[in-house]
Amino acid sequence: MGRYNLLDEPWVEVIREAGGRTEKVSLKEVFAHAGEYYDLAGEMKTQDFAVLRVLVAVLQTVFSRFDSEGNPYDWMEIDEGTMRQLAPVNREDFKDEDPLFDTWLDLWKKGEFPAIVQDYLEAFRERFYLFDEKYPFYQVTQEEMQQIAAGGGEFYGKNLNRTISESNNKSALFAPVAEGEKDRLSYDQLVRWLIMFQGYTGTGDKKKVRQTKLACSKGWLYDLGGVCLKGHNLFETLMLNCILSTDFDEELEGEDLHPQIPAWERSPLENVDVYFDGGIDNRASLYTAWSRAIAFDQDYQETDPFSCFIAKLPEVDHIENFMEPMTCWGWNKTGPNKDKFSPKKHRPDEAVWRHFNVLMGVGKEDGEHFRQPGILSWYHKICKNSAMRALSHFKITICSASMRDDGNATSWSPVDEIIDEIRMETAVLTDDNQDGWIEQINTLVNNTRERIDQTLGSFLRQLSVIRGFESKDNHLVNQGREELYQDIDQSFRDWLYGIQKEDSMNDKALQWYDFLERAIRAKGEEIFKGAGLRDLKGISKDGRVLNIATAYSSFVYRVFTQFHQN
Repeated sequence: MGRYNLLDEPWVEVIREAGGRTEKVSLKEVFAHAGEYYDLAGEMKTQDFAVLRVLVAVLQTVFSRFDSEGNPYDWMEIDEGTMRQLAPVNREDFKDEDPLFDTWLDLWKKGEFPAIVQDYLEAFRERFYLFDEKYPFYQVTQEEMQQIAAGGGEFYGKNLNRTISESNNKSALFAPVAEGEKDRLSYDQLVRWLIMFQGYTGTGDKKKVRQTKLACSKGWLYDLGGVCLKGHNLFETLMLNCILSTDFDEELEGEDLHPQIPAWERSPLENVDVYFDGGIDNRASLYTAWSRAIAFDQDYQETDPFSCFIAKLPEVDHIENFMEPMTCWGWNKTGPNKDKFSPKKHRPDEAVWRHFNVLMGVGKEDGEHFRQPGILSWYHKICKNSAMRALSHFKITICSASMRDDGNATSWSPVDEIIDEIRMETAVLTDDNQDGWIEQINTLVNNTRERIDQTLGSFLRQLSVIRGFESKDNHLVNQGREELYQDIDQSFRDWLYGIQKEDSMNDKALQWYDFLERAIRAKGEEIFKGAGLRDLKGISKDGRVLNIATAYSSFVYRVFTQFHQN
C-alpha cells in the first residue's frame, strides 16, 4: 500500500491572501482554492520555481485534453478510463482557430479551475504516493535501481536539503539546522526538496544509469536563467505561466502537437528510458524532468535520518530547445555551439534590469543576437487578444531565478540562489514596436551602463593608478561601480514601475538621466572627500602630476559632457 499521497497531504507551502499567513496545503487544495493564495512560500525561491513548474504541468496536461467545461475536445482521442491522450494531433488542422487558447481565455474569465482538474488528479492517484512499492513519486524502486545502476550511490538529507547542500567531505558551518539534525526531513519537506533536487542537482555524485557515455544532467533548471510571471494571486500566476495554444510553437519541429506527458504518467523505468531516446518533446515532460534516478527507503520515518540512492541520467538537449519558455537565452559567439542559442543563467550580484536586452530579447550588438523568453512572448499573445484589453494597465511582475554554483566543473555544487523581479505596466511591456517603450528602455539601460563606466569607471581607474595597483587589478573599479548600481537600483525600479504607455518617452528619459547624473556626481564626490594623503600626493605620470584632485576634475568634466553634450 502507498503512503503519503500528495493529493491529500499538506506539502505545498503557500501564502494565504487573507491575513498573509503561511500554510501548507495538498495538491488538490492548491487547485481548488488557487485564487485564495497569494503565492508559493517554500524554503527557497528556486524551490518555488521548481514546484510552480510541477503545478503548471498539471494544467498543461489537463487543458491540452479538456476544455474549460471539462469536456474532451471533439478532435482529440482520449481514453475515458485513464484520461490519457491516445495520439498526437496535427497542427495543420487548426489553421483558422486556436481552441486551446479559447480554453485559456475561458479559464481566466472564470477565475478558478473546474472540477476536471480534480478528476484528473484522482485518475492518477496511485502515481502521487511519495512511498510506494510500484510507483513512488519522482523515484524508481530499489529493485529497479539495482537493475539500472547497480544500486546507485548513497545520498543523504543534508545533500538533498538545498539550504544546507553539505558534501560528505566538508561540513556546512552555517547550516540553518543543528549538526545532528541535518539529515532529518519531514515528509512535506522531502517532497519539496525532491522536486527541487531533480531540477538543481550538480554533478558531484558518481553512479550513472547504464554507465552511459552521454553527457549527464546537472538538473535542467540548473542551467536556466529562469523567468516566470507573477499575478495578483496564485490562480493568475499559474494561468500566466500555462501556455495553451495550437499555434504558439510553430517554429518547433514537426507538424504534430505532441501529447503532454508529465513524469507521473510514466512508470519509473519509462521515466528513465525517456532520457535515452529523446522523449522530452512536450512541456509537461520538460517541467517534470528528472536529472537522477532516485530510490528511497520506502519504510522511511520522519524521526529517522534520511538517506537514499541516486544515479545520473543523461541531460536534456540545451541547444535551441525553444520548447522551454521559462529562461533567458544567450547567443554563442564561439565554441561548438557557435551562432546558436542556449539557456543563459542570470549573473550573481547584478540586478536583472541591468541586462534588459537579454531579459526582453531586444537589440543586436557586436554580432550578438537576442531572443525573448518564450513566457514573455506568450504574455504578448495573451494581451493582444481583444478580450484581454483590461490587462493594459495591469502591473505585471517578471520574476527571475537561477542557482549559483561553486565554479567547480567536477561537482557544480549549488552555493546560492540568484533571484530578482521587476514590475512594469503591461502596455509598456508589450509595446515592442521598433520605436516602442521596450526599445527605448533598452537604449536607456545601455546608456546608463556606458555613462557609469565612462565617468565613474574612468575616475576609479585613475585612482587605481594613483594607488599603485596593477593594470589588471580592477577590484576598486568594480567595487565602486557596484556600489553605485546599488545606490540607483531601487530608483530605477520605481522609475520603470511608474511608466505608463501614454507618458512622453522623452520626458521619462530626461527624468531618469537627471537622477543618474546626480547619483554619479554624488558618488564621485563621496570618493573624493574620502581621499587619503597618498591620493592627495599622487604620482608623476608622463611628466604631469596625477592625484585625486586632477582625477576628480576630469571626472566632473566627463559627467558634464556625458549628460549635456548635444
